[in-house]
Amino acid sequence: MTKIKPLSVQYDIGIPKHDGEGRSITLEFPELIVVAVYVPNAGEGLKRLNYRVSEWDKDFFAYLEKLSKEKQRPVVIAGDLNVAH
Repeated sequence: MTKIKPLSVQYDIGIPKHDGEGRSITLEFPELIVVAVYVPNAGEGLKRLNYRVSEWDKDFFAYLEKLSKEKQRPVVIAGDLNVAH
């Protein structure tokens, strides 16, 4: 929810193996980019830990870096980052 209409809205990060889980929304504003994300957790018994660390984190950080470079503005990340047990 925002009082300012974004210049653009993008769902997911554009990588098929990660998309479709409804995990992120990217909002582009004139002065910054906001990425609201629900980061996958490692799951019961850490079943998805390898996916999270080796695939998701790597690709998500690359997405954020690409956004910042292409749009030439700061990127703000908000949401559930699943960083604690």
